[in-house]
Amino acid sequence: MKKILSISVATLCLYFAFQQVNLEDINRALFAANLFYVFLATLITFITFILRSIRWKMLLNTPTELSFVQYMSSTHIGYFLNNILPFRAGDLGRAQLLSNQSKEIRFSFLVGSLVAEKIIDLWIIGFFSIFIIFSGYQDVLGFKFSFIILLLYIITSTIIFGRNSIVNIVQEKFSITRNFIDGYLLVSKNKIKLVGISILLWCSFVVYIYLILQALNINLTTQQYIGLTIISSIITSLPVAPAAIGTYHLAVIYCLSLYGINIDLAQTAAILMHSLFLVYTIIFGYIFLSFEKIDLKTLINDDKN
Repeated sequence: MKKILSISVATLCLYFAFQQVNLEDINRALFAANLFYVFLATLITFITFILRSIRWKMLLNTPTELSFVQYMSSTHIGYFLNNILPFRAGDLGRAQLLSNQSKEIRFSFLVGSLVAEKIIDLWIIGFFSIFIIFSGYQDVLGFKFSFIILLLYIITSTIIFGRNSIVNIVQEKFSITRNFIDGYLLVSKNKIKLVGISILLWCSFVVYIYLILQALNINLTTQQYIGLTIISSIITSLPVAPAAIGTYHLAVIYCLSLYGINIDLAQTAAILMHSLFLVYTIIFGYIFLSFEKIDLKTLINDDKN
């Protein structure tokens, strides 16, 4: 019965997810692209999910009963659900699915760990931005945008490498936040390995952008590839629309236009860049969701949480 329920839920999600896909636009973009580079970009996308899962497992470092496949499954399903749910609610689904796999780990703790992930990502964005700025490419991001990123870099550096005394005070005063804050504070533990795997993950994002643009014969500087990666990733992470449809395209088109790429080619790049990741998460998310043992009672009411 649970297997039938899993497949039914996955198929329903698949239906809503593919409503976000404009097949005509994808076909037009693929027709203009070198498919070999598209294949390599798909492979890199798979590698990024492996790295995401490794980082999450490394971040939690517990419990031992959870296998790497379970991290992979929850991560894929979370991104799949983000394609059909507003406000990036798939991240909460990702945390709940992993929580259901363990008797020890709490949902609120996992949500805190996902916040820790975002803090690390913001630090990496600041790190890459400093590299761009000191390379003499201040115009790649724009002054105001660069200032905001550098400010975030200082804040996230304080969180990761600081002593978190304020957070500890909050935890003592409001015990209800304990599980969440414990997950959030994971960012300050094992920081060297976490930063290392995160840099590798973000380098993979840059390679993905590079391969897609090479597929369309668009050549940029290294700093511009990084700048496009930063801007497009930040827009994607905003909880605005399911799958960041529209906002992502606008960001890519604006950024490529800033780099001197004509509007038609920039539109094609935005469509291909977004659609490839979208279709990947839909297909693999559906596969993983189909094999999940879904217990609606557990999803709605988990005594651990």
